[in-house]
Amino acid sequence: MPAYLAGRETEQRLIRSELSRLKDAKPGRDIVIYGPRGNGKTALMEWALSEAQDSGVGTAHFSSKEIESKEWLARHLAILPSWLTALSGLSVLGVGFKRRDPISGRISSTLARRARRRGLVVAVDEAHTLEIDAGQHLLHAIQVLRFKKMPVVLLLAGTPDLPRHLSSMEASFWNRSKILPLGRLGPRGAADAVRIPMEARGRSISPDALAQVATQSHGYPFFLQMWGEMLWEEMSDPARPASLEDMDRAKPRFEKARNIYYRDRYVELQMAELAVVAARLALAFTGRDKLADLRIDETIRLALESEGQRSDTPSVLTARDRLHDLGYIWSVGDESNFCFEPGIPSLMRYVLRSSGIDPSH
Repeated sequence: MPAYLAGRETEQRLIRSELSRLKDAKPGRDIVIYGPRGNGKTALMEWALSEAQDSGVGTAHFSSKEIESKEWLARHLAILPSWLTALSGLSVLGVGFKRRDPISGRISSTLARRARRRGLVVAVDEAHTLEIDAGQHLLHAIQVLRFKKMPVVLLLAGTPDLPRHLSSMEASFWNRSKILPLGRLGPRGAADAVRIPMEARGRSISPDALAQVATQSHGYPFFLQMWGEMLWEEMSDPARPASLEDMDRAKPRFEKARNIYYRDRYVELQMAELAVVAARLALAFTGRDKLADLRIDETIRLALESEGQRSDTPSVLTARDRLHDLGYIWSVGDESNFCFEPGIPSLMRYVLRSSGIDPSH
């Protein structure tokens, strides 16, 4: 967990509203958090679980990698054998369970008992890798309880392909959840992510240094956390605010760690056979904060053609989705103004350098 969860006030407010419903013994809406890695999805989930526990709401927290099967899920939700088939055969809003399937009844009945006590938040991290069969049973069990007006919320967090993964579970009701996409932080949130933890521990940072940290991190929470830790270690005089000189001492360490991270991301693009496409997109983004979706698709199409690959609509959309899933580009705006921004602008500059492309030409 970061020392302070900055810039997520809107998301925290929405989560608190659902927790307040559970405290009043009312059903809440499910919450789906997704975004590129390093943007604080797990941190926001941990915050939500802490808030639930502080308010007296029960929690059950899993990583999707733990959930091996629907049987594993049933075992680890504190099974009540006497209720084994309580809800078997029930159909809710067009979502049905197979008759005489003891596992479905087991999951539902166990969750029901736990929710009756004091409300319940069931949280699954890395949900984009949740096994399909187990995921279907969990989603359907939660839906059954909501139909019965039980105080329960399912909280899921994962990478940008999480919505598509949930749709593959044939449980369309999930998209009526509260959807919380997490991108990079704005300027104020980025500054608070460094300033507030330092002040809480008796130190401070000068306005000039803080502005530089926020700018060089591009509002990316993972980099902000790195800068905070390195500045803390490099401050020449802890009694004085961290300065630009302290930043200069920390900068080589930061750049080394960042470039190692970017090297791994570039290899990931190469393995996906998208390094050339990523470089062309980086060139298109040069000097721009955002690009319209049609410009993105045209750039991808031309890059695929230059590589002798298929450049029809399905191939373009597949490449775009994969780059979005990897967090290289990030969708922003709404249906009337749909566009993309870089996942991390400095990663695009790294991709250009690694591809031998000079953006000035």
